[in-house]
Amino acid sequence: MSSENIANAKIIILHLVSDAPGLTYHMLMDKCLESLYMDYFTFSQGYNELIAASLLEKVSESDGTDQVTADSSEDILFITEGGKAVLDDIKGSLNQNTLNFLMKAKEDLQDQVSDRNSIKANIRAVDDVFYADLSINDDKGPVFSTSIRCEDKESCTKICNSWKQNPSEAFKSFSDLLK
Repeated sequence: MSSENIANAKIIILHLVSDAPGLTYHMLMDKCLESLYMDYFTFSQGYNELIAASLLEKVSESDGTDQVTADSSEDILFITEGGKAVLDDIKGSLNQNTLNFLMKAKEDLQDQVSDRNSIKANIRAVDDVFYADLSINDDKGPVFSTSIRCEDKESCTKICNSWKQNPSEAFKSFSDLLK
């Protein structure tokens, strides 16, 4: 891997994370590999170097009790202030083909992040009582939101995992029952 390939990969990665804050590692990796500007090893090296240099920040999702569960195991990525400064200094070095790819990728990734963020499932603990907080959101706010009291944290985790698997069907069933 040439240092030029790694540098270009880093610029593309910084650009994508800047354009779609909150994307996951897998969303980023898929989009980078789809670009054909880098292979997996170039992506991995560039990504790891950006994290090590504190130009990207990865944040682990939590279930609401600071515990990571099966439905929140992905790291969410954000560009740091240092990353923004570096990107501002070097983004002029991209060719037109790469810029065209980045414009299309921005739209795709923003849609993916929006879809991912529209479904929420968190565990909330209040005085040793656990609640599964479930919601479907759109750009105007909650479309549906409910809290379910659970016997224990494991029950809440199962409910949250089920909700994330098929929230639309669960919401439709609930709505149909009320009609």
